[in-house]
Amino acid sequence: MTDFPTKGEDKKISLRNSNHPQFDFDFASSVKEQTPEIWKAGGNIRGNEAFELWERARNGDESPSVLEWIKEREAWLARHFEDGKQFEGDTEPNLSNIGGVVAQMKWGTIGILGEQGMKDVILEMTKKLEGKKEEKQLNATVTKALENKVKEHNEDVKDLDVDWNPRITFNKIEKVFERGIGAYKTNPQSVRPNVGSPEQWAYARVNSFLFALEKGRFQGGKHDTDLLPPNHPVREEMEEKFILIMEKEKRELVGSMITDGIEMPLYTTIEEAEEIAKEMGGEGHHEHTINGQVVYMPFNTHEEIKAAMEAQMMEENMGHKEEEEEKMGHKDDEEDDKPLGYRSNPNKEIRTFNVQDLELRQEGDDNVVVGYGSVFNTLSNELGGFREIIAEGAFDGRLEDDVRFLINHEGLPLARTTNGTLKLTTDERGLKYEARVANTSLGRDLIELMRNGTINQSSFAFVVEDDSWEVRDGVNVRTINKVSRLYDVSAVTYPAYEEASVALRSMEEWKKTEDEKVFKENLEKEKEEREKEEMDLTKRSLAELRLSIINKKSN
Repeated sequence: MTDFPTKGEDKKISLRNSNHPQFDFDFASSVKEQTPEIWKAGGNIRGNEAFELWERARNGDESPSVLEWIKEREAWLARHFEDGKQFEGDTEPNLSNIGGVVAQMKWGTIGILGEQGMKDVILEMTKKLEGKKEEKQLNATVTKALENKVKEHNEDVKDLDVDWNPRITFNKIEKVFERGIGAYKTNPQSVRPNVGSPEQWAYARVNSFLFALEKGRFQGGKHDTDLLPPNHPVREEMEEKFILIMEKEKRELVGSMITDGIEMPLYTTIEEAEEIAKEMGGEGHHEHTINGQVVYMPFNTHEEIKAAMEAQMMEENMGHKEEEEEKMGHKDDEEDDKPLGYRSNPNKEIRTFNVQDLELRQEGDDNVVVGYGSVFNTLSNELGGFREIIAEGAFDGRLEDDVRFLINHEGLPLARTTNGTLKLTTDERGLKYEARVANTSLGRDLIELMRNGTINQSSFAFVVEDDSWEVRDGVNVRTINKVSRLYDVSAVTYPAYEEASVALRSMEEWKKTEDEKVFKENLEKEKEEREKEEMDLTKRSLAELRLSIINKKSN
């Protein structure tokens, strides 16, 4: 028995037999290729593997790893279905809060927002990264056409006797149209060849939606189902199907056991217990018998899961404590003593570089990594509306900071400046690091992966003390003149999004200052011109008066 798609069922393991529809693969691929900063904002290493396995499954691959992933996908969405729920309100997307939606996309699943809702979040985030303000897609001609469609549709359905409201409002039809425009521009390869413009595609989408409102069904594929009214057959069908799926899948979690105040989950399947253990960084399962029924708990032993749950609780409590302290204004100033994962400095930035002049060597029992974490006086890649230069001298005074050499900016340090295993220097080229990596299995694995080129990028975390802005050839350029704090240098497997939100705030402040400066200059110029005009007018008036007096005397 396959126990697929839920326990007790024996269907062939395939995406076709899944209880969960697939997300738009072409859209996900477009996000991966065109906006990597969004793609990197969600999903861990397994999430990136999931996307590759999803693609293989779509291509008919039935290898054991793909089939195992298809089963894993069912349980994964049951736990992550409500990720992104915050966007049902007025929350605006940013790179810190879209991770759940991005992860759902990588797993090829559709969460609580629905497929179109997920796309809307990604499209809005894309506009933000491009520095575009939200702008109306509708010109006067389109507006008039949509107003006519609203009037005609509502006239056609006014006497319709159905269980749902078949009428349409302008705001709703406008939203369907704008989604059509966005879908065409973001993923044009999914559009039929005979469609020649985004407006044509948007009108087709509007007509399809109006048909569904009137008839209670779509002619083709479903879309914009979140905009359908309550009691609409399509909406009810989708909600009933989801409730049924969730009821089946929730049966696998049968309860919990409390030991020393720590609540630990119990499952009816070994697979689910081991999957949870894997997500928590462990492995295996162990059995408990409750009322004669054998159930399964994650991890190989009871003590292992108890320790893992305690650690998780501590981490969550630390996060809540920091949030409360920030609200109360009592943030501890001694953050430098905390592990990097607990720091919440809002001004911290991260930049990723290809490792320059990478050198690996063996000194006795020590593995040594030498490279450049940053280069001076070189324009960076596009960072979301600007590019960046790190000035020579930016790291002056920072080389003695307590800096760690980490993997992905987290975990136990593999080297550290305070004990001499990490040395930082600067030369005319940039910030150079020499890490005497700890002789552990993790350290040796890192060395091997760097040696064969699997890991070839490094990243560093810092806070800027002084920067300046200018425009070069129409491009905003930021120069980092002085760094006030250097946190870590990291080898990175999946380079994190180059966190530019702090820099963007700095750019906005600079733009505001420049705008105010231009405004004042224009105001002063207008004042001078006005005074000049008044002076000229006075002179002309006096000249006319003198001429009038002369004429009167002549007469």
